[in-house]
Amino acid sequence: MPDTPIDLTVSPIEKPADDVPPRVYSARVRVDVAESAKGAGPDRGATESHEVDSTSAEPQSDANRVRGKSRGAGSVMQSLTLLATMLVMLGLARYSVPRIVEEIRYAWHRGEMRAEYETGEQGLRNVSLDSLSRAYEMVSSAVGPSVVHIDVHRRGDETNASLQRLLRGIEDGGTTREDGSSNGSNSYSVSDQGSGVIVDESGYILTNRHVITDGQQIWVTLSDGRRQEATVVGTDRLTDLAVLKVDAENLLPIRWGDSGEIRVGSPVWAVGSPFGLDRTITFGILSGTHRIVHAGARYGASARYQDFMQSDVAVNPGNSGGPLVDARGRCIGINTAIVGDTYQGVSFSIPSNVSKQIYEQLRDAGRVTRGWLGVMLEEVPDALHVGADPRIRGALISGLPSSESPGAMAGLLPGDIVVSVDETAVIDVGHLMRIVGQTSAQTELELEIRRNAALRNIRVRLGNRPDVLVQ
Repeated sequence: MPDTPIDLTVSPIEKPADDVPPRVYSARVRVDVAESAKGAGPDRGATESHEVDSTSAEPQSDANRVRGKSRGAGSVMQSLTLLATMLVMLGLARYSVPRIVEEIRYAWHRGEMRAEYETGEQGLRNVSLDSLSRAYEMVSSAVGPSVVHIDVHRRGDETNASLQRLLRGIEDGGTTREDGSSNGSNSYSVSDQGSGVIVDESGYILTNRHVITDGQQIWVTLSDGRRQEATVVGTDRLTDLAVLKVDAENLLPIRWGDSGEIRVGSPVWAVGSPFGLDRTITFGILSGTHRIVHAGARYGASARYQDFMQSDVAVNPGNSGGPLVDARGRCIGINTAIVGDTYQGVSFSIPSNVSKQIYEQLRDAGRVTRGWLGVMLEEVPDALHVGADPRIRGALISGLPSSESPGAMAGLLPGDIVVSVDETAVIDVGHLMRIVGQTSAQTELELEIRRNAALRNIRVRLGNRPDVLVQ
């Protein structure tokens, strides 16, 4: 048998350092066997190669224990680090998120203002003076037939007798006047005038209450010259509105507009009979909305319910009760008040959204019924205001008139701030009073209130507003 060469090769995979735990070594043994040609088959002279791998490891029990301890300590450190990171992130979010939200809101508002600015500039480039002039003429044609002149005869008293005799040129004696009364009687007729607008072809006319208050006779002059005596259907003291009725045919009622859609700066027209000059038309722009003006207070009106719109349209004595219209000839308000005794550049009208609702109640029932919350209200001071918009403040409940009022029975308390009603944000005290006043009694409303910095919802069933209330 020939000699069999044996090749032994031992190579370490990695030689550990002295301070590193023992590692596995690998030994490869290669055996080459060359067979003699004698007795060999086709593979004679071939070399057979056999490789044998063997591994050996040193005991590792101590190393595994060390590794286990290291892993445990590492897991604890990772958990603590993650927890600390989360706490830091929550702290940053607590103080930074409200500020980010506020900045986003302001950015959105600035974007809206920028869009309005660019739209306005583009629109001004396309304005045609000829089309504006034509629009004025069309407004006059569309609105004029719906406006009426109102003459009111009131009974005077003895204190004004001497002045009236002087103005009328009547001397004492037994002379009888046109109305059949004797000048020796204790009553004297006082004439007044105003305006009104036809709102229904069946003869209903809307005007101001103060125009017809204490009227003995009310005469209406239509745009075609017909003169009709009017009857009072109903009046509302708080809004200073009244509805009259005339028996006439072929009337042309005005169209209602939406006062909530018209924007400040929009063109508006006032139509009426200033100083007895019937069907006088004046032009201006809408200057502001939601104005509180104590106009008509001597007649019992409340500015909280009137919600005035302000314009610079020329309105004078005699314009009261006439319509304020938009560029489409739609009634968006009833002209009611001015600053001072004559026009000084500022006039006020009751929005159509208020006027129409009052008209419908007076037409149907002859009176206006309002819901009653039964709480005393104050404006929210700056120290209690919460929110990004300083104009939306809510209404502060300062007290309860009795334990049996609707608000008290629902659980409202002094110090609560009414934030919204049926998801409508409350702007101020007047806004809340109008929301409640425009809602029928026995209606359930859902109030969102803020109590001790926490929000909660309370359902309230409204009562009937007592007539003895001042506001």
